[in-house]
Amino acid sequence: MAKTAIAKTKKASPKANELVEVLDEMLGLHRTVEEIVLSEDKSPLTTEEKDVIRRYEEGIQKLLDVIAPAGLKFDRKMIELNDQLVARSFYTYNWPSQIYPNWLSQLINFDIQIDISMFIYPASNRVIMKMLRKKVAEMRSSIRMLQQRGIVRDPGLEAALQDAEELRDLLARGSEKLFQLGFYFTIYAENEVKMKKIQTDVEAILGGKLILTKPAAFQMEHGWNSCLPYCLDELDFSRNMNTQALATSFPFSSSDLTDDHGILYGINRHNDSLIIFDRFDLPNANANVFATSGAGKSYVVKLEILRSLIQGVQTYVIDPENEYVDLCKTVGGSMIPISLQSSYRINPFDLPKAVRGDEAETGEILRSAVINLHGLFKLMLGSITPAEEGVLDKALLNTYALRGITLATLDPTKMEVPTMGDLIDVLKTTDGGESMAQTLQKYTTGSFSGLFDRPTNIELEKEMVVFQIRDLEETLRPIAIYVVLNFLWNRIRSDMRKRLLVIDEAWNLMQYEDSAQFLYGLIKRARKYYLGVTTITQDIDDFMNSPYGKPIISNTSLQLLLKQSASSVDNLAKLFYLTEGEKYLLLNSGVGQGLLFASNTHVAIQVVASASEHSIITTKPEEVMKKKQDLKDKKPNDAGASGKGNE
Repeated sequence: MAKTAIAKTKKASPKANELVEVLDEMLGLHRTVEEIVLSEDKSPLTTEEKDVIRRYEEGIQKLLDVIAPAGLKFDRKMIELNDQLVARSFYTYNWPSQIYPNWLSQLINFDIQIDISMFIYPASNRVIMKMLRKKVAEMRSSIRMLQQRGIVRDPGLEAALQDAEELRDLLARGSEKLFQLGFYFTIYAENEVKMKKIQTDVEAILGGKLILTKPAAFQMEHGWNSCLPYCLDELDFSRNMNTQALATSFPFSSSDLTDDHGILYGINRHNDSLIIFDRFDLPNANANVFATSGAGKSYVVKLEILRSLIQGVQTYVIDPENEYVDLCKTVGGSMIPISLQSSYRINPFDLPKAVRGDEAETGEILRSAVINLHGLFKLMLGSITPAEEGVLDKALLNTYALRGITLATLDPTKMEVPTMGDLIDVLKTTDGGESMAQTLQKYTTGSFSGLFDRPTNIELEKEMVVFQIRDLEETLRPIAIYVVLNFLWNRIRSDMRKRLLVIDEAWNLMQYEDSAQFLYGLIKRARKYYLGVTTITQDIDDFMNSPYGKPIISNTSLQLLLKQSASSVDNLAKLFYLTEGEKYLLLNSGVGQGLLFASNTHVAIQVVASASEHSIITTKPEEVMKKKQDLKDKKPNDAGASGKGNE
């Protein structure tokens, strides 16, 4: 309608054509088109121009009809909208003398339809100071009169005097200002019965904080208008507030991460609330921990392990620096050193006891094992050609066949599996496999023999199992971690229960494509088997430079970013879309401080531990040495006391 009317004016009058130029101005002002046109040109409007203006204003009115309710009915205590909703407006008439910050969050987060308006008016400090001076003089005079008459002192009057003098001092210094606050809200419900219930709940929430409200009886229309985004205070019912009191009413509260079950991760640095949740309630239970050296990565993870064990969560740890030994001893776990000198062995050719679901079909167990072995032997052999990969695949199937295990075997898990020595014998007799056999011989008869070429003699029955790889040669670490992960993955798929798998210094796997691909596949499928994988690294570039780094992070619902160096924080900001404030927080965090991302919730965390927990999980050299010295000093004293008692 409006466009048609404007188009017609182009043939009618130059003045009417100028209406197009003032449309934007008209939409932002409380003036009619006719008033705007008359302000531009003092000559009277023609009949044709008035008709154009009338048509345009009709078009504006129709637009308002689209966004406005079809009908409204106001009575003394209720508003009816469209015969579908009822509404009731309230104003606040009483406030407590003291109130804590974030008091409004409970009302904002209450699962109801509610409109809230806050009107804040600054007051003149000069006038208030004059009034306070008069009030202070009156109260002091009243107190002296009571003392002269010998009347018992009035505590309420003395408290009021103290508050008035304190406020006057703050206003005089300029550290406080005085405002007036009007707080109104409108609640909506489907019918009057539900309205009464919602009103009772809301009044209970606010009443528990000594904030008292009343319905805007006989003023429902004014109350409703005051809660709409018009910035119109038609109720005009306000309360004096100074700056500190007004700041507690800030309507936007920081994110919190508190649930009624789970474990304590730390304290929210924004609002001092407890960060309690169960990572298995997230879309997946996987976690990434990034921090510089000494920022508390292992400390945080060990604290999580200790508290998760209490909840019955079994934990496997790949420990590159023997940092989890004390924790494992304390909880009665198993420590399995993986090295050439160790007596513990893992056979890479092991098959899982059983595989749940669709993977339990005939041949799938063997096929899955062979695919994983391809990744392992690529690490051992280095780069191999497609032709060599085909030879290796045939040799692996033939090696299993020597033990009677084929793709047609119904249940191969009860049969004896081959070893790496059997594979080398097969490769020697296979065209194109001789060079691979010579390379792999160092793992069976060479300097690396004994680690991967013997039957497995490891059990995983304890609630915490730590695989120690500190004493393993650097070149063998990626291979050993791959073998351990494959061994654990076979066990995890056999029976389902809550488990955590912690991979410390995950860069050992991320630097090789095949091991990074295996880790990505494990993380992607962990949710199906009730497993949470935690990767720990001190350099974000390890993940950024790997083609599987970003996919691993995107399949992780929990990220913990502790103190970062200036060189790596920009990469983190790009990867996690950090704000400037979050970047500043990471750069200036102390030990155990950082950001915790749980799905879509971001909170600033301070990790806290009790004294007994700290003594178990600390890795500070001075504290570790002191603890060892205390144990040495305690043993002779115990022996002496025992000998004296025997005498």
